Amino acid sequence: MSEDMVKDGYENIMNVDISCVAIEMMRQKYEHIPQLKYLQMDVRDMGFFMDDSFDSVIDKGTLDSLMCGLNAPLSASQMLGEVSRILKPGGIYMLITYGDPNARMPHINRPVYNWKIDLYIIPRPGFQRPDGSSSSPNSYMSPVPTTEKGLLPPDYVLEDPDSHFIYICTKRSENSDLGDSPAISMTVDI
Repeated sequence: MSEDMVKDGYENIMNVDISCVAIEMMRQKYEHIPQLKYLQMDVRDMGFFMDDSFDSVIDKGTLDSLMCGLNAPLSASQMLGEVSRILKPGGIYMLITYGDPNARMPHINRPVYNWKIDLYIIPRPGFQRPDGSSSSPNSYMSPVPTTEKGLLPPDYVLEDPDSHFIYICTKRSENSDLGDSPAISMTVDI
């Protein structure tokens, strides 16, 4: 994904993984792309990075992995706390997961992170809507309405049970109203 981001013009992309083998493989594979940096790191302790130092963080499976391990709630809390710490105010944490709001919101929707959360639900590639579907074809590009607790409304129909859930968590600042489009120049891909 980060290699495609470089093709789209993003620069200064930091990729982290707990596996030193994976990091070394990626370093070698993409050594010709200077915009990509690779660092072996445990996302539960990213003390190497200063507070408020990243415009965005993209998570495409890391939280899911932590949720399968021992002490899952503690590991998730440690990681999400670190993500919140390293994000600048107005920065975005994008969580791409198979975890529906019942499974993920209790972890990401905590006041301590100070995030405004928008949920998008994207069906798997090739998914065909059932006949008689009432959702509009453009609805995938709009946030899904959620309850006050961030859950899907009781009457919401999830057409594709294998959908990706994408949570866009924007870090609020104490004195601002979350501008519509923060400048994104640096990314941690975890």
